[in-house]
Amino acid sequence: MLPIFHQVTGVVLVIVGAILTPTPIPFGLIMLTVGLALLAPYAPPVRRAVRGIRRRWPKIDDALRRNRDRFPPIIRQTIDRTHPDLAPAE
Repeated sequence: MLPIFHQVTGVVLVIVGAILTPTPIPFGLIMLTVGLALLAPYAPPVRRAVRGIRRRWPKIDDALRRNRDRFPPIIRQTIDRTHPDLAPAE
């Protein structure tokens, strides 16, 4: 039941985050990031996209690595599985 909840919540956060991204306050980017992190364990294309984002923007990757221990277990797992130096295991 929890994976379904994560997937539904992730999709909703990605959609709302995409809509709110152009606003002056970056709430949309935060929602988009959390939504992708919730979807990545269950969807290999999302995992590859997150890995690509982390490769392109090293500052994002550094921030995720630095704050990894502050996140809930599902997000920590996503951070580990989307490490930019790892070859895709899918």
